[in-house]
Amino acid sequence: YHTLTVPRGGQYELVLGDGSKVWLNAGSSLTYPTVFTGNERRVKASGEVYFSVTHDASKPFHVDVNGLDIQVLGTEFNVNAYGDDGTVKTTLLKGSVRLTSGKNIVKIKPGEQAVQGRKGELTVTDAIDSEEIIGWKEGLFTFRDEPIEKIMQQVSRWYNVDILYDGKVNHHFNATISRDVPVSKLLHLLELTNRVHF
Repeated sequence: YHTLTVPRGGQYELVLGDGSKVWLNAGSSLTYPTVFTGNERRVKASGEVYFSVTHDASKPFHVDVNGLDIQVLGTEFNVNAYGDDGTVKTTLLKGSVRLTSGKNIVKIKPGEQAVQGRKGELTVTDAIDSEEIIGWKEGLFTFRDEPIEKIMQQVSRWYNVDILYDGKVNHHFNATISRDVPVSKLLHLLELTNRVHF
């Protein structure tokens, strides 16, 4: 097994032994075998990872993340499991996925997101914005009605900076910003709203 760890401020694309493609966001890791043997394909992930899994009905693909087992045959999905969030969000773009958390089992369809809560409970929603969820893979920060704390989590991971708050910001923000811009420009763009200062 190999473990690929992407530091804060990084992003990486990997092709697994079966031809499946994996994109890792900043502060993420993937543990995977050099060659898939046996009757299943199994990897372990943390942070945020996008999978484009090669179809092989005879060898289901499994992702283990924080006690959640995600099983697929061939599909595209995003897993967000950063430790500071306390949840695991699995968003399906193509195919089908079955999630198992303890005794809880759910199947999701394209356009749905399953969320594993702190106690292992699973809930499913179709009220998602897939562009916002996978914007990172395309080199974008995409914020839709996000509180500043959620925005700063992403800024902290991508720019490798620590965030300190002086007061509470009760406003939500909408923006699409390239991840190529310096952190100073991103913060300046947020300041133009006159609702926050850095």
